[in-house]
Amino acid sequence: MSDASVEVLVIGGGPAGIGAAVAAARMGRRVALIERHPILGGMGTAALVNNFCNAHKVPSRRLIIGGIFAELRQRLIDRKAIYGTQLDPAFWMEAYNPDVFLEQVTTMCREAGVQTLLGRSIRKMSFNSSTHADLDDGSSINAQTVVDATGDATAAFVAGVPFNFGRPGDHAVMPLTYCYSIGPIDLEKVRREMPFAIRRDAVTGEEHVFIEEHTQVNAWVKLARERGELTIPRKHIVSITSIPGNTSTATVNFGRVFCDDPTDPAKLAVAEAQGKQQVEEGIRFYRKYLPGFENVGLVQLARQIGVRETRQIQGLYTLTADDVVSGRQFDDVIAQCCYGIDIHEPGTDGTVIKWVQGEDHYDIPWRCLVPSAGPSNLIVAGRCISATHEAMSSFRVSPSVMAIGEAAGVTAALAAAGATPIAKVPITDIQNRLTATGGILK
Repeated sequence: MSDASVEVLVIGGGPAGIGAAVAAARMGRRVALIERHPILGGMGTAALVNNFCNAHKVPSRRLIIGGIFAELRQRLIDRKAIYGTQLDPAFWMEAYNPDVFLEQVTTMCREAGVQTLLGRSIRKMSFNSSTHADLDDGSSINAQTVVDATGDATAAFVAGVPFNFGRPGDHAVMPLTYCYSIGPIDLEKVRREMPFAIRRDAVTGEEHVFIEEHTQVNAWVKLARERGELTIPRKHIVSITSIPGNTSTATVNFGRVFCDDPTDPAKLAVAEAQGKQQVEEGIRFYRKYLPGFENVGLVQLARQIGVRETRQIQGLYTLTADDVVSGRQFDDVIAQCCYGIDIHEPGTDGTVIKWVQGEDHYDIPWRCLVPSAGPSNLIVAGRCISATHEAMSSFRVSPSVMAIGEAAGVTAALAAAGATPIAKVPITDIQNRLTATGGILK
């Protein structure tokens, strides 16, 4: 694409960007989606965070996130590429096959008519009545409206939108984690010697490995740390989960790298080097301590280290921890979330968890997506919307950011169609479109 013109430009091809691009394109708008990686999926593929933290209430398992996310989830169910959709009511995570996830989101974008520009980045942007973007391959794009789904609020930052960084006071951000997959795992030996680590999925019919915080595993982690075999500053393994359809291979979330500014390429490179060292340590630990893991090796390292937090724009409203924990409802709701506050504490091995009370879910208001100042044709989606450090730690997970992205895409499409500033799009028009296409707002 060279010197192209679109109505909606989406920057970032993770769950938020996919939701935005598909939503806008299905409304008949010309949409381009730019993603720096050669694949779509963001955290779900490039970072191998291949799970949905619960989009359903516990213990009822009623889905509270619909629309494009629910469609994608159903596609994964139909392909028997996701675990946990029918497990016990307290189960909080649905692990999926990242290759099938990639296949399905790519198909959804293609079917909607989204122009996907993969492996490309924006070199320069200018905002006036419309937006002009120069790409690193020498091409350029003009757009009526822009959705910033970068996670780091990169486009908003360039446009001069005010923002906050990290937690108040010291601006520290949550640590980073390199995810990866390992195999082969001897499931028979795991079943004999670590029966707590085996689950049976009712939908796929597969028995598979699932390890999270467990007394025995925690004791092994503690022992390895005392012996100097582990330097990873974590008291427990977050998860080791078989990949649906490939049960002897598992994705691992066990790492904690401190970085004061992940938006700085040099500092991010240092963090990634440390993250790779933790991957090697982790594999040595599994081989020595976990029955059935004696012969595992690295199957796949994520394309990027997982970043939990950087910039939060200052929007028309800032979501707070009290909003989350109290289960606050808003008139301008565009998405719901029931995942609790989950803060990986900067500089420590601790984690702060606070569950949602009240209605057992809270609303994400549209005003959080709209910058308080800056270009009138820009809307923000994903984890970098207007929220406090604590609140962001809850909705940063894939289901809610995809729903936020869908709402941003609908807003951008309506603004483009009516040549209207983002902030002037009627919230009722946005909500009506979301509910008409399967969104769940109450």
